[in-house]
Amino acid sequence: MTSITRSLSAAFGITLALGVAFAAPVHAEPPLLNGAYSGAEGDPENVWKIASTCGPAGCAGAVSSNQGWTSPMKLTDGQWNFSVTKPDGFICPDGSFQPAVVHMSIDPVTLAGVLSADSNGACPGGITSATPFQLQPA
Repeated sequence: MTSITRSLSAAFGITLALGVAFAAPVHAEPPLLNGAYSGAEGDPENVWKIASTCGPAGCAGAVSSNQGWTSPMKLTDGQWNFSVTKPDGFICPDGSFQPAVVHMSIDPVTLAGVLSADSNGACPGGITSATPFQLQPA
């Protein structure tokens, strides 16, 4: 009886070791952003409402601001990214108006964000800037 128990224990140990060795890697679900967040764009009065989800095609969502805009967003390389176009956001040196396009990226774990924009929008001669901000659950 003892030899049968030893044989079964050895077989179980080998089966368990093989199961662990060949197990598929566990993939953690990407961090979602859902809820209201203040401190958006570095302004504590600016509040974003964010809804996100993940599926077989990737992760996507939408963000809306109490400043009046809404934008789709997408998770890329672990960062939530979206752009906002503000019509007539810049006046060029020639007096024409051009839209201001603001790009935002947010780390879903730390809620640290970066706002990137061209200082002149579509006007020639602009300087691209990157300004950090920190979201807080509202």
